[in-house]
Amino acid sequence: MRYFCFIFFLLGTLKTFAQQDIRGKVTDERNLPLPGATITLKQARDAKVFSYAIADSLGNFKLKNIAVGSYQLEAAFMTYKNQFKALTIGNGPLEIQVFKLFPENQQLQEVTIKGKKQAISVSAGKTTMNVEQSSLAQSQSAYDLLKSLPGVNISKDGDIRIKGKSGVTVMIDGEPAEMGSSQLKSLLKGTPGTTLQSIEVLNNPPSSMDAAGTGGVINIVFKKKVKKGFNGTISSNVGKGRYYRTSQSLNMSYGTEKWNLNMLYAYDFDHSQKRDSLYRSQSAAGTLGGTVDQRFYMSQLQLNPEKSTGHLLKLGLDHHFDEKNTLGFNLSFNDVVNPTDGRTLTRFGTGTVQDSLLNQRNDLRNALRNWDYALKFKHKFTELKSLSASLQFNNLKSRGIEDYSILKLLSSGLSPSELRYRNTYPSKIDRKIFKVDYLQELMRGDQKTGKFEAGFKSSQTNLRNSQWSENNTKGQWETDRIRSNSFRYLEAIQAAYTSLELKLEPWTINAGLRGEYTHVRGEVVNDGSSVRQNYFSLFPNALIGYKVNDRYNLSVSYSRRIERPDYDKLNPAIRYLDLYTTQQGNPNLKPQFSNNIELNQQFFSFIDLTLGYSSIKDPIYSAFLTSPGARSSYSTINTGHQRQWELSLAFPIPGIDWWENYQSFYFYTSQFNANLENKAFKEKANSFGLLSYNSFKLPSNFSLELTAWYQSGGLFSNFRYKPMSEVSAGISKKLLSDRLTLGLAVTDAFYSGVFKAGVLSNNAQTFNLDSRTDSRQLKFSLSWNFGKKGKTEKSEAETTDDNRLPSGKGNPVRKPVKL
Repeated sequence: MRYFCFIFFLLGTLKTFAQQDIRGKVTDERNLPLPGATITLKQARDAKVFSYAIADSLGNFKLKNIAVGSYQLEAAFMTYKNQFKALTIGNGPLEIQVFKLFPENQQLQEVTIKGKKQAISVSAGKTTMNVEQSSLAQSQSAYDLLKSLPGVNISKDGDIRIKGKSGVTVMIDGEPAEMGSSQLKSLLKGTPGTTLQSIEVLNNPPSSMDAAGTGGVINIVFKKKVKKGFNGTISSNVGKGRYYRTSQSLNMSYGTEKWNLNMLYAYDFDHSQKRDSLYRSQSAAGTLGGTVDQRFYMSQLQLNPEKSTGHLLKLGLDHHFDEKNTLGFNLSFNDVVNPTDGRTLTRFGTGTVQDSLLNQRNDLRNALRNWDYALKFKHKFTELKSLSASLQFNNLKSRGIEDYSILKLLSSGLSPSELRYRNTYPSKIDRKIFKVDYLQELMRGDQKTGKFEAGFKSSQTNLRNSQWSENNTKGQWETDRIRSNSFRYLEAIQAAYTSLELKLEPWTINAGLRGEYTHVRGEVVNDGSSVRQNYFSLFPNALIGYKVNDRYNLSVSYSRRIERPDYDKLNPAIRYLDLYTTQQGNPNLKPQFSNNIELNQQFFSFIDLTLGYSSIKDPIYSAFLTSPGARSSYSTINTGHQRQWELSLAFPIPGIDWWENYQSFYFYTSQFNANLENKAFKEKANSFGLLSYNSFKLPSNFSLELTAWYQSGGLFSNFRYKPMSEVSAGISKKLLSDRLTLGLAVTDAFYSGVFKAGVLSNNAQTFNLDSRTDSRQLKFSLSWNFGKKGKTEKSEAETTDDNRLPSGKGNPVRKPVKL
């Protein structure tokens, strides 16, 4: 009996020892990896699924602890033919299983490339909205798309925040947009979504990018794809809210073995309504000589319909001398004109009695013209080593003209008085940039394990900003020397960086260090005052990731960032928005620094849970200052140290092929520590938000998109704002072999994206603000693709994202992004 037991024990032991791991790789017909491919192991006798795996970014996969037996191994990827292999697990060693998948047919090759991206993709520290994959996104401007990014809020004046954090840097094709918030707002409102490839939100940018952006970086990437032969897209959008708006764009490319040419032109006309109202109420004692029981109030309504016309032109030309040397030239041109013919009605009174009325006519003319030139050269020493150099010039000219006519009516019956004044704001920004970057891919055998980068960047910015103010006295214009001003500003930044990325299963390590020396010189010409700043800062960043198993990944990251003041917030000139409201810059603003830590956990390869902490020194805020009576002013200040926590959960709901979706929930804290109006404010707030993106594939080539987001109330600077939300929907249909796409959409269907806030003040008063735009619109769009269909050659700026979630018959679902 003992011998039989011993024999059974040996058989069981042999079976245990026979368990093996199945390793392999999935590539396409060109031997390029297919990240996100699904590998399924089925039992041969009943085709029951025994195990499955998802190929990583290099196409590799592993199935662990497979018992002895006969199996069928299947590899699948969207629009590629599935491939099967019979496999027997025994006592002998297993070979590496290599799958080479081929497209289902030649006609689907272009679709194969598009299928690798969905509307939203998410990875640790990065969220990408793939605009060209969503007809609803393409019907909106770049500015509207920013407002609908996860956790992104934009004030009525164009200041951007990510989860309550200020100091957000906006980049265009990887370079910071060096302009004021109002100028950037005008430029983005005139940029149709049909011209964009993607918008990226980066929480931990690499050292190769500028260290600017304590609150995060938003990178706007324009279309740059070039195919062999002549190809292009014509797009048109027409929208109707209170008024009409329209945008048209033409994108053409021509590619050969030696040359790549790309041209993009867009025209945008936006007639929209801007409505701001505010109400102030405070004790009349000490202001109008009334009693404590009386209340002095001021009620103001601003109606400023805008007619914005924008032209955008982008040209790109690349010449491949040989396999090692490439020279490229890029030209970008923006021209935006934004006239406004508006009205401001201001009422004053005590108790319930109106004392006076101001009827102000606002004749505003704003123009912006931006030129950007870049020359880029790339040399490949080998397939693994390359050197890039670029020289870039940027010239931005803007001019604002304000003409105010004010009629003051008194309830006492006295004759009305009239006042007229005007302001002119010419501005010019010149910027020069030189960069050199070295890149070396790291290999272990035939496997890519990471890369090493190093580089240098030198930039110099010159700003000349003036203000001319005049008063009309008895029909004659006279210069107001008190309000006239000229401001000059020079900023030079020298930077060097190095970074290393390693992927050594199960570890992922990214580390970098960037050093920046900043020289600032500013002067006010009128009074001779000046400011000088010189400082050197180091900006380390690091990410360590560990793959615990196939269902759980863990990573922690750290970064130090800087945010320098916007140029338009440094000019100390006093700007009169009306008789009682002024705006003034602060030339003594210090840069703000932040230390950021983020812990990311990924469950089942598609659920992302992130916890973040930021410590911010000298935060920069635009504050609204009030005083007893009716006068108030906007000013930019450095506030006290701020600490912020944030938590986010993001995931798609898997398993349904015809439903692509992305769900996100986030929570964050906010602080405002500052001395305003002789009072120390230490305010805190907790905020949360959610978003849902959904795309449904319908019969007959129809597609339905539905997006919704909600933002609870919160705190920003000395504003306490109320909840906001938006719901948008769109339906599209593809015709004529998918070359023609027709779309119909409605944005902000319930008109709930209204900014409402109260102002924190030391004075015993009530101050409420209500700001509305023409956000609810019905839009019709069409897009026509022409030219030869063929393989797409990705530009240097284009990246691919890992596709991690199996769905349906082995086809991967990619994460969508909120639109």
